[in-house]
Amino acid sequence: MNRNISLLTVVLVLLVASAYAQFYKSGNCPLKNSVSNCTPRCMSDSQCSLNQKCCPNKCGHTSCAESSAVSTGSGYKGSNQQDVYCNGVKCATYEKCQFDRNTRREKCTRA
Repeated sequence: MNRNISLLTVVLVLLVASAYAQFYKSGNCPLKNSVSNCTPRCMSDSQCSLNQKCCPNKCGHTSCAESSAVSTGSGYKGSNQQDVYCNGVKCATYEKCQFDRNTRREKCTRA
C-alpha cells in the first residue's frame, strides 16, 4: 500500500514539473525598450518558440523575444550584484524592481 502511494506521488510530481517546464522557460527578458516586435502578443512562455520568452515590449504589451542571459528587472542591487534595471531605468543602490498595481508598470522601490 505504501509503495503504491509513493509511486503515485512520484508520478504526480513528475507531471507537475513537466507542465511547469512547458509554461516557463529559463533565461531573462531583455529590456522592454529593446523589444520592438509588438506582435504576435503572448500570455506565457509556452506560446513562444524554443529560444524565446513572453516578455514586456515597448508597445506596453507582451510579445515573444529572444531570452537574455542578463537579469534586467528583478532582485536587489548590492555591492556584489549586477545593476538592476526597471522599465529601462537603472535602479539606485538597494532598490529592487517591483510591479506597481496602480500604474500597472514596473518601478524601482526601496528594499
